[in-house]
Amino acid sequence: MAVKQREKRVAGKGTGEIFRVAGPVVTATGLRPRMYDVQFVGEEQLLGEVIQIMGDKTVIQVYEDTSGVKPGEAVLDTGAPLVVELGPGLLGSIYDGVQRPLPILQKVMGDFILRGVKSPGLTREKSWRFNPRVKQCQAVAPGEVVGTVQEAKNVEHRIMVPPNFRGGKVAQLKEGTFKVDEVVVQLDNGEQVKLVQTWPVRKARPVRERLMPTIPLVTGQRVLDFLFPIAKGGTAAIPGGFGTGKCVTGDTFVHTVEGGRHRIKDLFTKAKGTMTRNPNETTIHLSEPIEVFSLEGQRVTTRMATHLYRGLTEGLVSIRTKNRRHLSVTPVHKLFRVRDRIEEVPAILLRPGDSIAIPDVTEGLASDRIVEASYHPGASLVYDLTVPGSHNFLGGNLPTFLHNTVTEQQLSKWCDAQVVIYIGCGERGNEMTEVLSTFPKLIDPYTGAPLMERMSLIANTSNMPVAAREASVYTGMTLAEYYRDMGYNVALMADSTSRWAEAMREISSRLEEMPGEEGFPAYLSARLSEFYERAGRAKTLSGLEGSVSVVGAVSPSGGDFSEPVTQGTLRIVKVFWALDTALRARRHFPAINWLQSYSLYTQILEDWFRKNVNEEWPRLRSWTQRTLQEEAELEEIVRLVGADALPPDQQLTLEVARMIREIFLQQNAYHAVDTFCPPERQFKLISAIKKYSDLGQKAVKLDVPTKDVASLKSRELLTRVKYESEFDKELTNTLTQMDEEFKRLGAT
Repeated sequence: MAVKQREKRVAGKGTGEIFRVAGPVVTATGLRPRMYDVQFVGEEQLLGEVIQIMGDKTVIQVYEDTSGVKPGEAVLDTGAPLVVELGPGLLGSIYDGVQRPLPILQKVMGDFILRGVKSPGLTREKSWRFNPRVKQCQAVAPGEVVGTVQEAKNVEHRIMVPPNFRGGKVAQLKEGTFKVDEVVVQLDNGEQVKLVQTWPVRKARPVRERLMPTIPLVTGQRVLDFLFPIAKGGTAAIPGGFGTGKCVTGDTFVHTVEGGRHRIKDLFTKAKGTMTRNPNETTIHLSEPIEVFSLEGQRVTTRMATHLYRGLTEGLVSIRTKNRRHLSVTPVHKLFRVRDRIEEVPAILLRPGDSIAIPDVTEGLASDRIVEASYHPGASLVYDLTVPGSHNFLGGNLPTFLHNTVTEQQLSKWCDAQVVIYIGCGERGNEMTEVLSTFPKLIDPYTGAPLMERMSLIANTSNMPVAAREASVYTGMTLAEYYRDMGYNVALMADSTSRWAEAMREISSRLEEMPGEEGFPAYLSARLSEFYERAGRAKTLSGLEGSVSVVGAVSPSGGDFSEPVTQGTLRIVKVFWALDTALRARRHFPAINWLQSYSLYTQILEDWFRKNVNEEWPRLRSWTQRTLQEEAELEEIVRLVGADALPPDQQLTLEVARMIREIFLQQNAYHAVDTFCPPERQFKLISAIKKYSDLGQKAVKLDVPTKDVASLKSRELLTRVKYESEFDKELTNTLTQMDEEFKRLGAT
């Protein structure tokens, strides 16, 4: 059976008893363990890990709820560290923070996992076709590839001699179909290579040589690849405040099946269930789910809402429709726009004239046209509810379909890594629900196969035991290093390291350690360094090249970048992508601030861009940044005396900078063509803007009015080119027209 609870009195290295229980921290006596050895605590044998040894007392952080555990109960020392299983079947899997497969646990015991339940990370029921790459009597070293398994359509899983083996000559070799725990290669020294191997999560896997990060991780996002690139094997941070919001205001009505209309804030106030509080946000797991109306396909049906959420947002979008619907939602909250088909669109992107989905009297769909859409900055309380399955509910002063929280991961979808590891470290339950339900439906743009075939998800939500959150980032990193050792480029997304740091803060307070700044432990920066330093591009033990690139989301409370986690992260990572609420208010997406963000990989990656894209890439990048910087300086003058007081050449600079922002830096994640822009297309687009700037400066020197230069037809056409499926053809036509128009102005 795949899932089981451990038998009592299982033999181990030694046994002791519980001396003290303080939340997730348990103190035991009678043990002689090593640091980070795994312990089974209490009658239910809860999984824990040694984090401190003080004389005859052993301090254990427990990865499960310790309610009801009492002094005197037994503690079993396994004598081994916390390890993860590595082998075929990792991709496409969904784990918790200690690599328990959540879908398997759900099938056996439903939505609520019992304490003390154990399950192997890799299924023992599935068989895999093993194709050997070595021959009888061939010498193999640790880390060397002995055979392959086709794990997914486009991922060849390379079976390696574990790095902790001594290595030797192949004594026995098998070919055929095997389960992961069967031996496929026997060495002459008695070591047995199976499809599965284990590795301690807190120990970095060894490599032969560390390499310089000289190859970019192409994301297809222009502002990132062109201005602030990250290298394969690099580290980056994306800061953003808690509760940046995908929700509705408290006065929004929810249309329930039994009770009719209720304001969502009233539902929250009266809700009964398990409450989880974090800075600026509260989540309630409902003990009595609420039945609501929901859109499924083209029909209205009923669903059970399982969670209610309250948080803060920094601004709201107000929408009014022809039929007097009025909605106040956060900018990234999705509504259902009706065109040729129904599509989910963030409220900030909706415009007057768009139509949104509403229910009709036949339980089908109708539409209502938007007449007004405006953004209003300012802090507000917002609410949300989780509707598993359909992820939407019927709400508003008049019935309207509203989407509940969704997490978009453009980097996960578009970066050119062969394997993606996503760690949901302490995220809200409804956010992780969205990730787990959305990602399996996404298609990998590089292969056409489901995106989940090259992904592994680690879901550790904020209402799970806090200690497991601390272990989840190491579990994800170990999986990433394993695929790097096969010679793959791996992208690891950690969302968010702030919640991980909060887990360390809680454990530290339970240990009564001397707190550092804002209560975080004094060793916070050291732990952050230990995590990020495991990233990198390397030559593996088998001679292959692989990399682990880490993108860590930081969620500072209140959006305060001066707090310890953000500052500690910035001292370590090489790329900083600063999210800007002012840009979001101006509907500029991606909302990456080009004046605050930076990349320390820029110079080292210039040679790659010169050779693989165009020799002029570094020069154009410098010109772009210089133009944006000049615009920022000129805006100070414009605010004082107005744009008309500037000389013509500076007025043109403002116009060109505006083109860079609106044509080049802005990118529509929901447009089929614009969502991904390869480096070659990025270069052509920015080159066209540079050409317009050069010809414009010549025209201005010939006393051509700036407004005439700005009103050229080719300038307008240039704004549309990035959306065209035949990009090269349309760009060529636009540049030809640009030459003709400037020729008429005498500027060629």
